Amino acid sequence: MKKSISCEHAVEMIPDGASIMMGGFMGVGSPHRLIDELVRQNKRNLTVYCNDAGRPGFGLAKLIATKQVKKLVATISD
Repeated sequence: MKKSISCEHAVEMIPDGASIMMGGFMGVGSPHRLIDELVRQNKRNLTVYCNDAGRPGFGLAKLIATKQVKKLVATISD
C-alpha cells in the first residue's frame, strides 16, 4: 500500500476555489514545494488561512503576486 503521494498529485486534488491552511512565519515554515506547485498548476480563487503572507517573492506572497488568492485570513499583531 502506497503511503505517500507526490506534491504534484496532491495539488491536482485541490480544486479551484478551495480553502487551504498552511504554516509559515515570514515564509520560514511555509510549504514551499506546495506553493510552487499551486503556482505551476495555476489553482485559482483560493481562500488561504495562515500565519502571515510571507514577504515579496517568498512563501505565500508568490500566490498573492499571481492573483491566485481570493481571500486571505491571517494573524495580526499590535
